[in-house]
Amino acid sequence: MTTSPRWSYVQARVQARHGERLQESDWRAIEAARSIDQFIARAQASSLRRFTEHMNARMPSHAVERMLRDGWRAYVTESASWVPAVWQHAVMWTSILPELPIIDALLTGEAQDWIEQDTAFAGLAQPDLQKRDAALANSPLGALVASSAHEKALAARWYARWRSLGPQRRTDKSALIDIAATINAHVERLARASPQETSAPYRRDLALKLTRMFRRYSGSPAVLFCHLALVALDLERLRGNLIRRRLFEPGNTSAAL
Repeated sequence: MTTSPRWSYVQARVQARHGERLQESDWRAIEAARSIDQFIARAQASSLRRFTEHMNARMPSHAVERMLRDGWRAYVTESASWVPAVWQHAVMWTSILPELPIIDALLTGEAQDWIEQDTAFAGLAQPDLQKRDAALANSPLGALVASSAHEKALAARWYARWRSLGPQRRTDKSALIDIAATINAHVERLARASPQETSAPYRRDLALKLTRMFRRYSGSPAVLFCHLALVALDLERLRGNLIRRRLFEPGNTSAAL
């Protein structure tokens, strides 16, 4: 394991943030909100404030999702600033994970009009396919669109690039593979779930496994990736609550567009 003074500092920062995560009782209190306004207010009064601070109940769904993506990018960027320079690219690469469906839509020419309102993608939403491919290839996403990589699924291309970033110390590499395999197993379980099932039990199970890994890999680079995965699960839960309320709460039909 990596036990340098720098990683001791990272461990302290991550441990503090880990302690800020909502407990299940906190989530239940927020989710008991009767309206989306009340839900947002309760979220803003919690550690979720960093992701909801500028959110309001009149935002359309795509604006809510864009704000959550922006919050995730900012969180990953801050986290990357804690680690040694040789690990920063690997940490920053996780910032695009929630955006893979958008990137896939760009690659297939099926991006929605609202994508132009997202500063991270506006310059890539070219109507001309050749210009679009060139813009993507010359962007930080170039590793995902290299012609030699098209045979793999987009997620596999992302993972191959992530594996190549950062030092290749054997113990650190083994821990990261363990985390990735656990998350991949979760995704596969969700894919096999029946339409009647909800994702909540699967999410809780993954969170429990990641929390155990968080403790097991204390003091190593893996601890930060465990933490980021747990924050991503929190954001997934927050997003689900917001979008369901936006779509199904009476009087919010127009705001959902």
